[in-house]
Amino acid sequence: MESEWLGTAIAVLGTAGVVIFFVVALVKARRRRREMFAEAPARPTGERGAPADLTARPQPEPEPEPESEPEPEPEPEPEPEPEPEEPPPREAEPAVEVDAALQQGLARTNASLLGRLNELFTRRPRLDPALFDELEEVLLTADVGVSLTTRLVGELRQSLAKERADAADAVRRALQDKMAAALASSNAGGEPLALGEARPWVILFVGVNGVGKTTTIGKVAAKLRGAGRSVVLAAGDTFRAAAVEQLVVWGERTGCRVIRGEATADPASVIFNAIEHAKQVQADVVLADTAGRLHTKTNLMDEIRKVKRAAGKARDGAPDEVWLVVDATTGQNAVQQAREFHQALGVTGLVLTKLDGTAKGGVVVAIGDALQLPVRFIGVGETAEDLRPFVAEEFLAAMFRVAR
Repeated sequence: MESEWLGTAIAVLGTAGVVIFFVVALVKARRRRREMFAEAPARPTGERGAPADLTARPQPEPEPEPESEPEPEPEPEPEPEPEPEEPPPREAEPAVEVDAALQQGLARTNASLLGRLNELFTRRPRLDPALFDELEEVLLTADVGVSLTTRLVGELRQSLAKERADAADAVRRALQDKMAAALASSNAGGEPLALGEARPWVILFVGVNGVGKTTTIGKVAAKLRGAGRSVVLAAGDTFRAAAVEQLVVWGERTGCRVIRGEATADPASVIFNAIEHAKQVQADVVLADTAGRLHTKTNLMDEIRKVKRAAGKARDGAPDEVWLVVDATTGQNAVQQAREFHQALGVTGLVLTKLDGTAKGGVVVAIGDALQLPVRFIGVGETAEDLRPFVAEEFLAAMFRVAR
């Protein structure tokens, strides 16, 4: 029994020891927990004082919002682009001074050309093919010539079609501009009476019968004498007594010595003698008249070549100028004359006479364009003052009577 009780006691004691061990461990554990809680900071609480979730990660503090940039001012709405307007009309260029005598001398040409243009534009105020066809007829009537007229009208078709300009004003201005271009070389001779270094300076006048060679020589002599030049006149038209007498009268008017030969004398010898005399008296200029020569007659053209050679024998390099005098009233025939004389003699300048007596002043443009020769003078009246140095701009302004 004792052994059973002892076994039981030992078992109870063993169990009690275990219990005591666990009780002591539990007390110690609670004590450590109290000490830990006493040292720890107060717990944060959630809403309404509830303990916060200690396992939740701390939330980062929100970054401060950047200061808002000022809103840009609204851009002004672009103004609507204006509709393209038609180009403004070309400003008029300064008017070319044209004296009354020149304008009066070209009155017939002006009335014919400008009058027909005005009538054409009244009927056809806008550009169309029919207008250009009629314009060709107007220019041909003014003796501008077939070749030049065709070219001018063709250029006008192209340039004015691009501009879409009003017919009347545009055609007048464009036509005047293109005629000025055709006359560019005709205005390239400079002062017509400017003399070179050679003495005497020899100018040989040639042309067909009746164009006004002798009268032209007298007027040129008057201009040279007015400029203080000493002049000798050579009466080389020995086949026409009236020409010799006419030149003598001009010599008396202008105070120039006239060298003449016997009736029917060789014209070449008269020119030779005149140059020799001018050398002796130290004259500045010799103006040499010649007999009228039909440009279609080969033997007569050979004679005028002989006269030119005689001048060269009298003074090396003479003649210094060969001026062809043509009658503007002959129209397109004057162009052919100029071509033949130029081929035979090497014409250096043109003189167009009797422009005041014709409506065909456009021949000046035709000759200038065809031969590219300088026009020295134009004759628009009877007096010496009516033989005027040619200036293309003045001529065209008087012919069109349009301020530029």
